[in-house]
Amino acid sequence: MNKNVFLILGASSDLGVVLVNKLNEDYSDSVFVLHYNSNDARLKEISFANGNSAELVKADLSSKEDTKALIESLKGKELVPTHIVQLSASKMMFTKLKDFDQDRLDRNVRIQVYSFVEILKAFLPAMVKRKDHNKVVAVVSSVVNGKPPKSMLEYTLVKDMLLGVIKQLAADNEGKKININAVSPSMIQTQFLSDLDPRLVEMAAEASPEGRNATVEDVVPAISFLLSKDSNYMNGVNLNVSNGSVIV
Repeated sequence: MNKNVFLILGASSDLGVVLVNKLNEDYSDSVFVLHYNSNDARLKEISFANGNSAELVKADLSSKEDTKALIESLKGKELVPTHIVQLSASKMMFTKLKDFDQDRLDRNVRIQVYSFVEILKAFLPAMVKRKDHNKVVAVVSSVVNGKPPKSMLEYTLVKDMLLGVIKQLAADNEGKKININAVSPSMIQTQFLSDLDPRLVEMAAEASPEGRNATVEDVVPAISFLLSKDSNYMNGVNLNVSNGSVIV
């Protein structure tokens, strides 16, 4: 019997690939269900060891049908997760009130929030029933902590909704030996910044106490910690990984 089933949503992202590699080193006899939308090339390059194996699942999480198919596929293969990580997101954009686009916002909410809620609705009851400190971790953003940066209306809306899901489900399941937490990093230097004005990315780096944006290697240890037994006494936590640019 496999010890763990990790469901990583957005596993093909820069953050996801580094996280999967670390978990592959840290765990054994586990199944990694790796979600991607368009490109699984980097996931196929990972060499799984320690008795671990991978199941790659393609789904457009903005689609109700794709999300349902992902859920049914896992149920059919009896791959009920012990660990769920939400990394899925659209590329980051700066938007002012005048730029507000409801269709674009709706798509981002479906990708990051609604699909996540549907997946939790399908699998969280079984995870809670195990009473074995199964884990849920969502990567949110430092914009939810304190005063958000300017011109990030749509981005902040989505991230606040995602954090709300974590806080509410943590409260609803308190005392049930399930750990539902979040990580909120400041701007991470990844492909998700490719549509931003390079000057804005540079300005964010200059505003950081160390004069640089976060790397995936700065953030993965926090996620890994919340997925480990070392976090068994933590529930409803939002870890601030911002190099001190946000203090809460």
